[in-house]
This record gives sequence, C-alpha cells and structure tokens, in this order.
Amino acid sequence: MAFNVQDVILETQNLYHLNLLAGKKGCVNGIGWVHLVEDETILQRLNGKDLVVTTGLGFQNDEKLFSFVQKLQEVHSVGLIVNTGYYIMEIPEKIIKYCEENDFPLLTCPWEVSINELIKDVSYRIIRAEREDKQINQLIMQTLINPRIIEDTRSKLAVDFDMENSFQVVVIRVRSKEELGMLERRHLKATIELCLEKIEGNYAFFWFDGSYVLVINGLEQRIVEELIRETNLRLKKRSPYLLHMGIGSRMIDFTNLIASYKRALAACDMSYCFDKPYVFFDEMGISQLLFSIEDKSILRQIENKYLSKLREYDRKHKAELEETLHNYLLYDCNLKAMSENLYLHRNTINYRLNKIKEITNCQFYSFEDKVPYMIAFYIKEMKL
Repeated sequence: MAFNVQDVILETQNLYHLNLLAGKKGCVNGIGWVHLVEDETILQRLNGKDLVVTTGLGFQNDEKLFSFVQKLQEVHSVGLIVNTGYYIMEIPEKIIKYCEENDFPLLTCPWEVSINELIKDVSYRIIRAEREDKQINQLIMQTLINPRIIEDTRSKLAVDFDMENSFQVVVIRVRSKEELGMLERRHLKATIELCLEKIEGNYAFFWFDGSYVLVINGLEQRIVEELIRETNLRLKKRSPYLLHMGIGSRMIDFTNLIASYKRALAACDMSYCFDKPYVFFDEMGISQLLFSIEDKSILRQIENKYLSKLREYDRKHKAELEETLHNYLLYDCNLKAMSENLYLHRNTINYRLNKIKEITNCQFYSFEDKVPYMIAFYIKEMKL
C-alpha cells in the first residue's frame, strides 16, 4: 500500500495544480522516492520506483524530451512531472501517446509552482506512508507469530483493510546457495514490488521468517491468478535469483488470514521441492495434506516404514523392486499396461511382484493395501 502517483494527484493537485496528461492506469505504481532530474546521466543512479520532476532545462527540444521519457521507462521510473511554462511550453502529442501506450504517468504543473516545495511535500508524504506501512507489517507479523492477538490486530487495521472481504497470502522464497544479506533482500524486495505495483487494492508486503510475504485484500481469484502469472514472467527477466511462490487459499475475513498463510507455506514448499515457479494450494490435491504437516519427521517415518525393506533388498541384490512397485501402483496394477509402456516382460514383472509381496507381507488387493505405499511414494518425491 505504498504511496503512489494517484495519491500524489489526489492529495496535492489543488496545491500544485497537477494535470495528468497520460498513463492513468500506471498511477497505482508505488513511489520509492522523488528526484529532480535535468540531465540523463543521473538516470543510471536511479534504482526503480522513482518519481521524476524536471523543469526541462536539459530537454528543450522534442527529441531530447522523448528520449528522456523512454529512458525513464527503461529504468522503471513510476512517472514524470514536467514543470511547464519556461523551458518547455507544452508536451508534444507524440510523447503523450507514448506514455499512454506504456501506462507511464505523465503530469505537468505550471511554472509558477515551486517545484522545491512540491518535491519536499511529496517526499514527506512518502516517508509518512512508509512509516504507516511498516507499522501495518509489524502488526501482521506479530499476529503470524501469536495468533491469539488476531482480534486485536483486526480492530487496529480496520482503517487500512476491508476486514470482512477476502484475504489471500502469497509466500515467496529465494533459491540461493547462500543466505541473502540485508542489502540483497532490500534490493530484491524492491524488484518484487515493481511487479506488484499494479495491484488495485489493499495489500502488505514484507520479509518474514526467511521468505517474502504478500497479503492481498479483496481481489477476485482470477485477478490473483493473473497477477501471479505476470509477476512470475516479470521476475524471470528482472531477478538474478530463482524464486518460488506459494499461493494460499482465498479466505473471507481477516480472522482467517493465518489459515491462508499456512497454506501458502505448504504451497511454497511444494513449489521449492518440485522446482516450480508457483503453486496454488487449492490445486495441490493430496499433496495439500503432506505439505501441510509441519513435523516432517512423521513423513520420513512413513516413507521408511513402507519402503525401507524394498530399498535394502534392492541395495543387496541390485534389484529394482521399489521402482517396480511404484510403477505397479501408477499403472493401477495393470500388468499389461506396465509391460507395454515399460518394455518389460510380464514374467519379469510377475517375478518382481511376488518378491515384493513376500518382503512387504502385503498382497496389494484392496485399496487399503495400496494407499499407504502410494503415500510413501508421494513422500519420497518430496525429497525430505
């Protein structure tokens, strides 16, 4: 819920006579900071999410101004305010069209306006909004640590969120050989926020317990799904790290936030385990149960209980009983399908199955016989 271009317009338009010429859709972009820029050379020092103000001193012809706007877009600036009436009298139609096509907010304010006051005012509002966001994030983090305070948190955040609407949590984990330092986390956070800038609604985004956490309020499921797909594509281009996202269930009312968070964690574990860019908890099938179990030693015990004897036999005799049983269950105990698809003689399969039944003391006739072994193989794939 960072302070954005739309907030600048709503809160300061009368003070500074701001006029939005193009890029209305991009006005939801959150502002990291505001800069006065009169020379393109300084653009390389901007790090994204910057609102730029210029008098046009260094861009007094149409081509220079157009090039400047294009480069602002390239460095992921969130918008441009041109102080018109002295160096630049009016904005060319070509530039307005370009900004509209790229959802890049282009605003003007008259020369009589003090841009120093404008920059000072917007900077103050950004700092105030960041402080408020930090307080919101702290409250949510404290609630995730201590669920008993959720009703108290609900009342405190009622001004900032639609408490009776939906809440959905996304957990984003970094795949890296080394733990990220504070500066790396901040830089990556800014990169991810650039991908989230067009969320139309209330949200919170913060680092918590080794992952980034996104709390979305009041968005329809189809919009969330589109957001996740677009974010994944944009992060592939912008982030130097592989990221895995787990998306929790869409829950109604803030009191169910923690349930969505836990499901997002389970989905993120599956995303990380199977090297998928993102996983929706609601689409995980039986894996919902397995990845929701916090005590992973239970899962390892189940895997070992049902598969360890077969593994030991395979190790001693260089056999393939464990793999054979796995395929037998995958092919729904259909020997013909196994033989045709795995290019194994039915006699070979029968010999192995008889040995498997002898070792496990299980005939695999009933559904109840098969389920524990199917679950054991699911757990094996989790690579705990």
